[in-house]
Amino acid sequence: MKIFHAVLLCCGLAIISCAGGYKFVDKSKVVLGRVDGRPITAAEMDSIAGAKNVIISDTTDVQLLKQNLLDSLINQKLIDIRVDSVKAILEQDRAFIEMRNSEIANNVFRLMFDGEITFKIQMDSSEIDSFYSQHPEQFMTPEQVRAAQILISIPKPETAGVKSAKAKEKIIAANEKESLKRAKAILAKAKSGENWDSLCAKYSEDKNTNQKGGDMGLISRGRMAAEFDSAAFSAEVGSIVGPVKTRQGFHIIKVSEHLMPTLKPLDAQLRGTIRASLFRNHEKEKADKFVDSLKSIAHYEFNEQVLNLPDSLVKADEWVMVVNGKDTVFADRLLQNLPKFMRLKKYTEATPEIKRELLQDMSVNNLLRAAGKDLGYYDNPKVISAGIEFTDNEARRKLEQILRDTTYQPTEDEVKAYYDRYFEERYREKKPLKVQHIIFQDSTLALIIRDSLLQGADFKEMALRYYPGEKEIREIAFDLGYISEQEMGPTFFEAVKQLEVGQISLPIKTVWGYHIAKLTDKRQDKTIDQVRPGIRDALKKNADNAVKKRILDQWRASANIVIDNRTLEKYEFPEVIKPINLNRGG
Repeated sequence: MKIFHAVLLCCGLAIISCAGGYKFVDKSKVVLGRVDGRPITAAEMDSIAGAKNVIISDTTDVQLLKQNLLDSLINQKLIDIRVDSVKAILEQDRAFIEMRNSEIANNVFRLMFDGEITFKIQMDSSEIDSFYSQHPEQFMTPEQVRAAQILISIPKPETAGVKSAKAKEKIIAANEKESLKRAKAILAKAKSGENWDSLCAKYSEDKNTNQKGGDMGLISRGRMAAEFDSAAFSAEVGSIVGPVKTRQGFHIIKVSEHLMPTLKPLDAQLRGTIRASLFRNHEKEKADKFVDSLKSIAHYEFNEQVLNLPDSLVKADEWVMVVNGKDTVFADRLLQNLPKFMRLKKYTEATPEIKRELLQDMSVNNLLRAAGKDLGYYDNPKVISAGIEFTDNEARRKLEQILRDTTYQPTEDEVKAYYDRYFEERYREKKPLKVQHIIFQDSTLALIIRDSLLQGADFKEMALRYYPGEKEIREIAFDLGYISEQEMGPTFFEAVKQLEVGQISLPIKTVWGYHIAKLTDKRQDKTIDQVRPGIRDALKKNADNAVKKRILDQWRASANIVIDNRTLEKYEFPEVIKPINLNRGG
């Protein structure tokens, strides 16, 4: 008989035993303890066990495991309590509130754009057909030639020490003349019927194409220099023209195909491309109309007294504009955006009129926020969740700064001590030598084969011929890959360790016979310079953990922590973190 301990988890419920047998209990309502009144539930214990990838075996001290996980949950509760305190402080911080409002607004804008713009656009295939027929110039394949080239570069002139401009020009002209002479001679050979590919391989200085017949593929107009284009696109198919001078040198061009512009067929792919383009245009048009409609009915109230003050006398928290009687813009935002606006508009003086113009541009954000509220988008669960999450993340970020040692910087002595302490464990290369070998029972034969290898014989070929065992074994066993001392023993390892990469050893005697070994690669231990950044991070993390522990210990000492030991003892971990147990019975 097989007894299979399977998982039975359904809708967050678990089975626990009781005097009357088994019953279903919601583990989120099973309280294991409280921290300043906040419950720690069995469901949270399940969750943290899963998050830490806990696996329970027959040797696990389950009660100790429970206590360790409970300690982690207590720390989480202590942090959560302080997070709530930080949230309360943030609610008094205008800068944070503006950041959160901006984050919420961005979520609203995305939903509103979808609901008021994107989802209201209607398109059919006739619109795509009409655009295709009315704008054929947008869907033409370009005129192309298939060309190959032989490139003769113009050598860089040796003008060092030459002071006269005329002398320099003379040297440059001489170089160019010599290159042109060479190009003309090669052109003559090509036109006389000599093999093009051979000429290209012998003379062309274009390393990308000289070994493949100078093939440049299909070239569209405008891809190459104008001089090249002019010659290639006016040449007859099958002809060889040149030399054509560009800044790369002199080109001899062979044209094998000339394709005239053609209208692309309106297939599914092109139809999709046109649809996407038209859809974007419709989105922009509808979005512009939507914003214009909001602007047309907006009411602006400006703080003229502040707008007329010099910027240096304006306080950041003074209001400068109210939109529709409810949305206020403060001076800090105006002053932040004003320099960029001035540059964009090429204004030289920030007059009150210019400030009002900027504020009206800035008001679009406020108008969209107001529209989002009127249309109900701020009540969307996704938007509400985004605001809550933003506040929680910012509170945890600020609290995390408190729980870190922000001033600590590891010294070089500390880095060195850490490196020395963990060298064997972390930085010593465990398998440094990559080795191939052949085993012989006779050292004399081993020496003979070694001589053949030194004379240039292929090591793998010799291994496949002389390595003991079947062919399938020889093909695998001769290559040991990367090894440590443990795989082949200290005698073999030390002998190979003395070799340089590529060297072949004298016969090495082990319990298996005589080995001829070839060192194919050697990995070095990690140096302190290589691992210094990682060590510094580890030391900083240790310092952070020490600060965090000290602060958490202080919080714990002042907290009211109550543990229900009886319930904790009865708590059962989910079956999913326990090994499957198969028992055989009679």
